[in-house]
Amino acid sequence: MPSFSHSPPPPPDKPFGNDGTVFRCPMCKTLLPNINVPTFPFCSDRCRLLDLNNWMTGQYTTSRPIDPTDELEDSCRGVPEPQ
Repeated sequence: MPSFSHSPPPPPDKPFGNDGTVFRCPMCKTLLPNINVPTFPFCSDRCRLLDLNNWMTGQYTTSRPIDPTDELEDSCRGVPEPQ
């Protein structure tokens, strides 16, 4: 039977999730103290609103336009449809 080794947890001064994941704000890259931050995954309302602004002004886009057959592909893969 193969032996599995686990990576050591991050140093105690770094915030991390239950599985050792370190969380950073996607906008400013600030380390988050934990996932219980009210604005998670952002560090603050400012970063959350900056991200929203990027979506609203078209700075972020999807990789391609949505195709009606996408729903069929999802159902074939067993992805549940939204209720």
